[in-house]
Amino acid sequence: MSMRIAIVRNGKELGERAFLEIKKVLAAKRDAVIGFATGNTPIPLYEKMADDHKKNGTSYKRVRAFNLDEYVGVDPNDKASFARFMRDNLFSKIDIDPANTDIPNGMADDLSAECERYAAAVKKHPADIQILGIGENGHIAFNEPYTKPEEPTHIALLTESTRAANAGAFKDPSLVPQYALTMGINEILTAKRILMLATGEKKAQAVYDMIMGRDDTSCPATALRRHPDVTVILDKEAAALLTFGEWEREAERRAAEEAADAAEAEIKDEEAEDAEK
Repeated sequence: MSMRIAIVRNGKELGERAFLEIKKVLAAKRDAVIGFATGNTPIPLYEKMADDHKKNGTSYKRVRAFNLDEYVGVDPNDKASFARFMRDNLFSKIDIDPANTDIPNGMADDLSAECERYAAAVKKHPADIQILGIGENGHIAFNEPYTKPEEPTHIALLTESTRAANAGAFKDPSLVPQYALTMGINEILTAKRILMLATGEKKAQAVYDMIMGRDDTSCPATALRRHPDVTVILDKEAAALLTFGEWEREAERRAAEEAADAAEAEIKDEEAEDAEK
């Protein structure tokens, strides 16, 4: 596991620190593929990207954008849709080509075919960096607890807690859709780099479970432990339950286990070779 953790004081610092990661990717590859997330947490990052574009001319003309998810049955022009969120909060403020922005179509006549289309597009254009948030129950994208990691882009049934957390975008909480189209967990892990953002005390338990909890599907975000390049940026409230001595000891224990497993596999390979001679 290669997980770097940065703790910041507020949203402004989060946006600035997160933007450094985006800037690195753009500096290395002007036609980078960037995976975007929605919600309140990444807004400071998007404000920083828009401000930098305006002041410094950083260009996104060649960037290809993919979004993690979209509600089923919400028109892309509706203020509650994630497509509209991205246009209002970022895409209309930078020079990205709308033709290079892709998001699942929750209004598609054939949702299964739309999932297949999106999965194929993500496979063809793996992200150079994927921005992620985390749900209060540990979900990433709309992969709720106990989602099978190997399930590709799919129709997700949203939990009551997730619907309640997203109710602010709707005039009436009862209008929050029960279903969404979402990129799958293993699809998310195909990104070369992952940028996980979390703020607020309501996310503290999920952050703790992601880093220190049981490594199983009860907290989907634990899948990030399998990725070689993850940067986690937290405010103090989201990091409140982390004890870094404990985290370091756990990281060392996992590293030792991985080294032991690798050594055991090597011994078995050698024994197999000897048996063949």
